[in-house]
Amino acid sequence: MDDLERAGDYSGPHPLIRNDQEDQAVYFLLPIHFGENMFDHETQGSGLHMVTSPPHSFRECEDGSLEIRASIGCGVPPYYWHGYLDEGNTWREI
Repeated sequence: MDDLERAGDYSGPHPLIRNDQEDQAVYFLLPIHFGENMFDHETQGSGLHMVTSPPHSFRECEDGSLEIRASIGCGVPPYYWHGYLDEGNTWREI
């Protein structure tokens, strides 16, 4: 995860073992991330986040980018960020 430096950066999918099952995980900094500390979870929207498959699905696109579906909801509803990672490394908030 050394390549996570700026808002919107992501890494993965990576294997993740949990509950004796192997899933895939993508780690990311939200597009609203600010500051230099990716382990800052005191500041809403900053810090390292993760989604797994299942329940999300990951698609490696022809341009080398990643698409993540279903929507990503961060925080306790109502989410402080809710959206998708689209092809072309485009974060889309809904």
